[in-house]
Amino acid sequence: MKNVKNWVIFALMAILSLGMSSCSTDSDNKLEAYKKVDEKTFKENIEASKRNGTPQIIDYRSAEEFAAGHIENAVNIPVTDRNAEARIKSELSQFDQSRNIYIYGSKTTNNTLGFYLAGIVSKEGWGLSKTFHLINGIEGWQEAGYPIVK
Repeated sequence: MKNVKNWVIFALMAILSLGMSSCSTDSDNKLEAYKKVDEKTFKENIEASKRNGTPQIIDYRSAEEFAAGHIENAVNIPVTDRNAEARIKSELSQFDQSRNIYIYGSKTTNNTLGFYLAGIVSKEGWGLSKTFHLINGIEGWQEAGYPIVK
């Protein structure tokens, strides 16, 4: 039953995500600034952001996946939670809008849920130009040999 509920929530978010993407036109091209980056670029940007304090990282996987291992300093905000958007907005209020924000999930959820989260982050004041999304998820991070914490 829990899996069915999670898939229903996931499907609704996918529909919302598609709706958000259809709002952008070729002449508008606001999504060009949304940075989908590889593991090396993600890590380099996180390291650079440490000069200004703790990096602002969001892991949008489930709480169970997060507990199994995540990138150091990541905050877990599961995008498939029932009140995901409200929780995301609440958590984002604690972040500094003048700094970049880094988001990641897993390979299986990266595109749709990452796009959904990036849209919320953008609407909350960061803009897509300050949003970095790890394209291969935590799996790609680990395959590149980068550390995780539990």
